[in-house]
Amino acid sequence: MTTPNDPYNQGNPQQGGYPQQGGYPQGGQPQGGYPQQGGYQPAPPLSHGEMAAPARPKSVDTAYLLWLVAAGLSILGSLLGFATAQPVAEETARSLNVDPSRIGDVQPSYVSLVISLVIAVLWIVVVMQMRKGANWARILLTVLGGLSVLFGLLGLLAIGILFAVGFLGAIQALLSLVQLAVIVAAIVFMYKADSNHYFKAS
Repeated sequence: MTTPNDPYNQGNPQQGGYPQQGGYPQGGQPQGGYPQQGGYQPAPPLSHGEMAAPARPKSVDTAYLLWLVAAGLSILGSLLGFATAQPVAEETARSLNVDPSRIGDVQPSYVSLVISLVIAVLWIVVVMQMRKGANWARILLTVLGGLSVLFGLLGLLAIGILFAVGFLGAIQALLSLVQLAVIVAAIVFMYKADSNHYFKAS
């Protein structure tokens, strides 16, 4: 029973005499003017190409570098062949029991040198497409690389002529051998298991 003079119960419908606490109204929002935390902005969504592009394996990068090395060796070999054209022709004549004086001056072919440089540039362009996952570039490199290895092995039959013409000829012969090994290694790396998965997914 309350009395009109009771100061703890005047106009208060709550039980026990404690006033209703504020601060959190309905809906769970804080009271008192505190701003809502903004947080971090969400990252922009990835495009379909970014989501579908597979990670490039190390074997493909290794094949890419090996193809570039092979192209560089091809350019260097063409330049050396340009410089050793005359002694190689004379040594070839001796191996065939022909008097070298009957050959005369052998003029190196500038056209063949330019063609070799153009082929090397196109080679590099195809290699770059292979690195991006183009399977047609891998097939083309395989065919051209296989032909290069075939003709290189046939050229080994006359490798003694290069060693016989002197220092530049020996360097040219060694570069040819290294180039064959590099091309074979590049083809092998293009067809490793992770490389096959990369080209299929691309």
